[in-house]
Amino acid sequence: MSRIAAVLLLAFLLLPELALLGFFSVGALLSCPAEPPSPADVVVVLGGSSDRYPRARELALAGFSKHLLLINSYAEESKDAQSNLPGIKVWLEDRPRSSWDEAQVVRSRMLANGWRTALVVSDPPHLLRVAYSWSSAFRGTNLSYTLVSSDPPWWPGWRWWRNPQASSFVGEEVLKLGYYVLHYRFGF
Repeated sequence: MSRIAAVLLLAFLLLPELALLGFFSVGALLSCPAEPPSPADVVVVLGGSSDRYPRARELALAGFSKHLLLINSYAEESKDAQSNLPGIKVWLEDRPRSSWDEAQVVRSRMLANGWRTALVVSDPPHLLRVAYSWSSAFRGTNLSYTLVSSDPPWWPGWRWWRNPQASSFVGEEVLKLGYYVLHYRFGF
């Protein structure tokens, strides 16, 4: 058997194992940008999920920041933040329509307010796309951010395929991340 044929046969035999490895690890890959929180100028709650605000509220109450920026928040979250977070300045933003827009708007708001650091709260499978968007938006600035994972009850971690809500979220994030790379990186 020629060397090329042997390599092709080996690749063919390993393909199912690689596919399974990719499938089982995609949840961990999507959530891997999460870091522990550290003091920042602002805590940012990305829109789209009611599971994010409780983590951001917890961070604000623990003293990580005196500023809380809610993006496309639910009415009850805005009301709670403005009523029950003493000493925290609450900012509301309703313009962004995508994760990409959120990064652009927050960068502008940070520059306008003199903020240099942000804690960005989102759901675990959303974090890789957030990291891609924010690294692009913040490139060339002296601004920095830390991605902090929310703690949604539906997220089973590396066993994401066992929960219908988690598996749906993971599938959507894989597609959206692919779109972001094609659209924002390559212009398609």
